[in-house]
Amino acid sequence: MKVLIIEDDVIFADMVRMYLVEEDFTVQTALTVQDGLKTFHSFAPDVVLLDLSLPNVDGITMCKTLRQQTQTPIIVVSINSRASEIIQAFTEGADDFLSKPFSMQELKARIMIAIRKSMQPPSTENGPEIPATEHSSQLQLDPVRRFISVNGDMVETTFSEFELLKVFYHNPYRVFTRDELITIIRGIDYHVNERSIDIHITNLRKKIESDPKKPKYIQTVWGLGYRFAKP
Repeated sequence: MKVLIIEDDVIFADMVRMYLVEEDFTVQTALTVQDGLKTFHSFAPDVVLLDLSLPNVDGITMCKTLRQQTQTPIIVVSINSRASEIIQAFTEGADDFLSKPFSMQELKARIMIAIRKSMQPPSTENGPEIPATEHSSQLQLDPVRRFISVNGDMVETTFSEFELLKVFYHNPYRVFTRDELITIIRGIDYHVNERSIDIHITNLRKKIESDPKKPKYIQTVWGLGYRFAKP
């Protein structure tokens, strides 16, 4: 499996490269956005590890550029773990987010999850992925005024619940693992864990689903996590 590391910190990039090579990955590194794009097309990696603090062009823009060109998994890394940055990265096409510092074992696990998800056949149950809009059948979400309505009735949510639903809403049919959702919410709630995510999902279903036991919006993908379906 091939990994492209786009990272301007030479020491950090070399450390990650050496570890992944020892784990039988084929790795190439790039220090700039320009070199990253060139290497991406010549190397054809199975996953991209993208730092958000790059010279000249920020990593969020690079993430968006890559996503417009490919469906290759993108794992973004940053020393900054603000919830707003994490959400923006996912919105622009990132598949996962790791906050520096992180363990190499966790990085390998995230890479394997990203590759495994990318190899799954597209779901035929709900049709192809469609662009996100601000209206989904009876469910409406306004990210600016921060309100949710179902069948015209306002729905009260906690801050964390709203942020979770916003990420789901703007990434329809994309599967999020619990670890990815923890990373998103951790910038808001430091004590979040897998159980907390399940509780947030349960509460959201009670608030937006007509039948929480048979959800049509927030669906469980067994063995992986959750996805948002637009009926």
